Amino acid sequence: MNTGLISTRYASALLDYASASGQEKEVYGRMKTLSEVYLQVPQLRIALANSAISRKNKKQILFTSIGGSVPSSLDKMTDLILKNEREEVIPFIALRYVELYRNKFNIQYGKLITAVPINKENEEKIISRISELVGEKLEIEPVVDPDIIGGFVLHLNDLRWDASVSGKLTRIKSKIKRQGAENA
Repeated sequence: MNTGLISTRYASALLDYASASGQEKEVYGRMKTLSEVYLQVPQLRIALANSAISRKNKKQILFTSIGGSVPSSLDKMTDLILKNEREEVIPFIALRYVELYRNKFNIQYGKLITAVPINKENEEKIISRISELVGEKLEIEPVVDPDIIGGFVLHLNDLRWDASVSGKLTRIKSKIKRQGAENA
């Protein structure tokens, strides 16, 4: 079974249907939540894979895991997925939907890593400035990593901007090693 092809078909159909219903943004939020929960809660994976659990109960478990009530488009797509016994591809459908949504609405996803938590105002300023530079909408996930000592590291798609103290120290250390090797 080609999970990539299957998940793409379901995710594309869901995005089209949700868009026609004006629910694409709400479905997007639910699919992001599902992707996170699926990775963090092994019991969800076990429940969805369990053939002894009825479709109705699987649907209830799934919806409970993503916050209860869901848009009608997601409800109907979930019925179709469960009817076709495609539970095993649900996490792939969620990931693919998120990717298709970001592509459709020109949203770049990234992570902003700082040594300490930053307040919402500073986070918004940074995101606004970066958005101006790249010319697209951004969706940035804040991450705290004390190992970077200070400054920040920004991962944006395939790009990485390292303005951290630990990154600077690593570059200085490498430069000193190179100079030492050249002088030897």
